[in-house]
Amino acid sequence: MEQNLPPLPPVIFENGLYYELRGEQYYPCLLPPEPDTTEDKLLETIISQMAEAQGINEDLKARDQMAWVGAMNNIKSAALEIMRER
Repeated sequence: MEQNLPPLPPVIFENGLYYELRGEQYYPCLLPPEPDTTEDKLLETIISQMAEAQGINEDLKARDQMAWVGAMNNIKSAALEIMRER
């Protein structure tokens, strides 16, 4: 009795790792795939626009580094949330 199973995908992502199909087994990939530069550029654009709108600039970075880092972390978190929702 032969079963007609669908073909296995060549790459899977599980437990935070990528696995490649080689023969009949999956092996972990040591290098992650290239990042999607379109999404990276969009994230950078959102972060820079939000920082500009909130007045977070190099002057603040020079005056109060901790406040600048905190503000940029908040902006990055908000931008990542925007990216997740799209």
